[in-house]
Amino acid sequence: MIGVRINGQLLDLTPKTKVQWDFNNPYLLYDRIESSKASFPNIPFSAGNQRIFNYYQEPQASVALGEFECEQFYGGELIRAGYFVLTEADERGGYRGAFTDRLGRFFGDYQTKLLTEIDFGSVAVPPVLTPTLSDALGTVCCFPTILNPDYYGTNGASVSYSGKVNDYTGGAYTGAGPKVPMVMVKWLLLKIAALTGTTIEGNFLTHPVWQTLTIYNTRALDGAAAVTVKNHLPELTLEQLFIELRKLPNLMFTFNSPEKKLKIDFWGDRLAAVTTQNWTPKLVAGGIKTPEMNRRLQLGSELDGGDGLMKDKPALMADYLTPELAEPTGVAPLKSKFSTLLTDAGAGLATAKQPGSTELFAQNTNKFAPRLLFWHGISAGYPRALPEKDGIALYWGGATGLAAKYWKPTEAMKATAFYLKTDLILKESDLAQLDFGAKYHMNGVDYIIASIAPELPISRTVPALLIGGL
Repeated sequence: MIGVRINGQLLDLTPKTKVQWDFNNPYLLYDRIESSKASFPNIPFSAGNQRIFNYYQEPQASVALGEFECEQFYGGELIRAGYFVLTEADERGGYRGAFTDRLGRFFGDYQTKLLTEIDFGSVAVPPVLTPTLSDALGTVCCFPTILNPDYYGTNGASVSYSGKVNDYTGGAYTGAGPKVPMVMVKWLLLKIAALTGTTIEGNFLTHPVWQTLTIYNTRALDGAAAVTVKNHLPELTLEQLFIELRKLPNLMFTFNSPEKKLKIDFWGDRLAAVTTQNWTPKLVAGGIKTPEMNRRLQLGSELDGGDGLMKDKPALMADYLTPELAEPTGVAPLKSKFSTLLTDAGAGLATAKQPGSTELFAQNTNKFAPRLLFWHGISAGYPRALPEKDGIALYWGGATGLAAKYWKPTEAMKATAFYLKTDLILKESDLAQLDFGAKYHMNGVDYIIASIAPELPISRTVPALLIGGL
């Protein structure tokens, strides 16, 4: 018999209670964070259940939608943990509701807020500016020199502007010119975790190159005594930050809602891993096979229209398109809101031609789009942040580009992919150990599970959608 715990307490269920599940692979969609869900039958109106649900049916009880931590077990094994949302309660019908991963609310009220509206705090600017500023979480921001002759528009000469943001000479920042802090992505993710009561970890945060990622912006300090972090972030919601960042190095987000943990790893590493699961005996013969209609990838970024260097799309900023295949097929486009900058060949500095956001000359209303660079520290006399570092570039094309470095396993999967709508012969223990990041070998083919819809307890074959041809 299935067991359900609500806030750690075992529910009273009828002997033949069944729960219909819809498990969805969270690693296959790039435009949203996908949840799994389950439909519960009516839960009996027992004395124990009344206590567990805080007598929700009583008029004097809370009017808020009831939401409870929920764990589903079978045979002592945990099948799924998440939340039960109570929607109705009455003495005759009992309690009604549904299970959810609650990923759409993983970060609470912050999830849909703009980064520019979230109080991430501030860090004091020292009397003598240093290349980085830090706090207890690590490096908050850096001050790379950026070649940008258009920062003050046509007014640069009147203030003896050198043409460089965060100009640096003789081992120190110059007194004149705009000082623009650029927030480190790793610090921002850790700060988000601290604000939302979550934990964010994984290979992305410890990667020697990706942990140096910083967010380019044009907002000057204008003499402020502290860096107010939200002033130097792009106009993205918190959820968009994660979704758009994921698209660049093809990240995988593994959420654990009850423990409030998010693990960020590289999806390509899982796709390239050796297949260890053999489910051939579990595959029911006679499934329906359909082709993948878009077997080529087109990967790109939205460019910052405020940068004059981006007006005529530079070759380095070109989209990556999978070469033509032997058979005609469609194209699956994927575009990130994050892009990057060009590098000036002579100076070896990131470069733009973009009016800045500064109180000087009333340029406060100037905007900037989301862009990223890798922080290099002091190199050849300048604090540098560049679009390339240690063999990884933030461009899509080329041998060091994002497509070549992080999208090849996905591209290879797409090129030969097909879908198989079938049934599987599973036990509850198979569901408890289900890994959407793993490949499952069946009848000579490796598959990824796209979705699966078991009814618990399992009394019949389980409908599933598989992606094959890996």
